[in-house]
Amino acid sequence: MIVKNTKKRLPQEFVQPVADASETIGFPLDLEQGIMPAREKLMQFIEQALETSKNIEGIEKLKREAIYGDDNYPVPLFIYYPENQNKALPVLYWIHGGGLVVGTAQQDEVILKNIVKDMGCVVVAVDYRLAPEYPFPKPLEDCYAGLEYVFDHAADLNIDTNHIVVGGASAGGGLTAALAQITCDKGKISLAHQLLLYPMLDPLNITQAGGDIDDTYIWTRSNNLFGWTSYLGQKPKEGAIPKYASAFYNHELTNLPPATIMVGDIDLFAQEDITYATKLSAAGVPVELHVYPGGVHVFEIINPEARISQNFLAARDNALKAALENSVVQY
Repeated sequence: MIVKNTKKRLPQEFVQPVADASETIGFPLDLEQGIMPAREKLMQFIEQALETSKNIEGIEKLKREAIYGDDNYPVPLFIYYPENQNKALPVLYWIHGGGLVVGTAQQDEVILKNIVKDMGCVVVAVDYRLAPEYPFPKPLEDCYAGLEYVFDHAADLNIDTNHIVVGGASAGGGLTAALAQITCDKGKISLAHQLLLYPMLDPLNITQAGGDIDDTYIWTRSNNLFGWTSYLGQKPKEGAIPKYASAFYNHELTNLPPATIMVGDIDLFAQEDITYATKLSAAGVPVELHVYPGGVHVFEIINPEARISQNFLAARDNALKAALENSVVQY
């Protein structure tokens, strides 16, 4: 039985950072008022992040394109390496967040460069197409096309295919979970691990954020429904979610790679993430679940110096390090 704690509130150490995010970036974005203004607003933040990333030394950056599909669409891939590294390395294949409707592969460049520097691995970030212009299955197909390109060109890219970790945050976490499922079913590529950071999983949008939090921080219920409706091409309906559109409603979960799931307990996605971890475990998939009291959506980015953010980042790095070091295990 889950007992709802009605005393949960936004911790004091996040009050000002959340207010600052609202002031500088405009969170929560008002997607229903127009997708283009939201994208432009987020792009200003991304441009600042790219400027900051230039100060991170010792990283080489390449851009490749994975051509696929009837339209021969070139899926952009941004590849980050440790400088002067010639041996085959493990890889983190990363999918960015943005509610399936905003964002770019380069928005996480500071985070990804630091991962390369700290882990000594390769990171590949896929720039998948966004809804509503490109609804399901295009974004997921883009993600798989990029992963297949990495696998097929592993020798050229100096990537060790026995150590492929897929990961993503928010909508990227949800796409990562779906990518793990479709990759497993296709059978060509074996994955060592899936790293799911507060993944966006449930199109029905029915679970509540923890306690008496009213879903107004960073990522709102209305934005979530807008994102899923844009992705599916229609308002989500129970029993009518296409296979692979949501990992949450796929009932065949056996043989998936081990997973790490991390979420704050007052994130809109908390209960669906906990439920998905339970489903994976029941299917025999090794899963490690981390739930952070007082954590709103993307809390570790909003205030990285907060104690729970430090705990989150340490646990993320520990999980990623172990996953990159471990070879593919057949379950």
